[in-house]
Amino acid sequence: MEHNFILRYLLDPADAASDVDDILERLGEAGCMDALVGIGAPGKIVLDFARSATSLEQAIRIAVADVERAIPTAVLYATEPEKIEEAVDVILMARLAIMESLMTELTAWIEANHLTYAGAAETLGVKPARVYEITRMNPQNITIDSLVDMLLRAGKSVRFGIEAPSHPHYKLAHLMTEMPQGLPRVDGWDDTPSAGLEKS
Repeated sequence: MEHNFILRYLLDPADAASDVDDILERLGEAGCMDALVGIGAPGKIVLDFARSATSLEQAIRIAVADVERAIPTAVLYATEPEKIEEAVDVILMARLAIMESLMTELTAWIEANHLTYAGAAETLGVKPARVYEITRMNPQNITIDSLVDMLLRAGKSVRFGIEAPSHPHYKLAHLMTEMPQGLPRVDGWDDTPSAGLEKS
């Protein structure tokens, strides 16, 4: 069954400054040929997927893995299933995306500081077993509030903000014939906001 959904990412400064051709090619090679890619505001990228899978959750998880393989430093901050009337799925997927983004940020902090589970646990105010769960991207028994608290203890700032719509779109299947020549910028990018998460 085909599932339609949108993944929104924050790009690392190095990737944000790179040519759009390179980003599209890497996504195509990673298996994202079933996505439309939107690049508008600097440092952000949006992928609109139509992916076949046994469930929406499986489709999203596979797509996230593909994108992370293509752009390892990209941070997922919003997931939007196309069928907005499925309120439960929307809430669960949005919650999962936020938690994965926060856990990714914590894991990066742990690795950057070369901390053991015990060392990170002491700073974060949790048990080493909880740190282990976070580094394994296991959201069970962890809340968004607790993850935000841990990031603050780690000296990171987290803010919930407004994210703009995805424009323009490029079909990855046309990589070889319709390559854009540079990172496009779209006038009026902030005209139609939607909820999202940004970290600084």
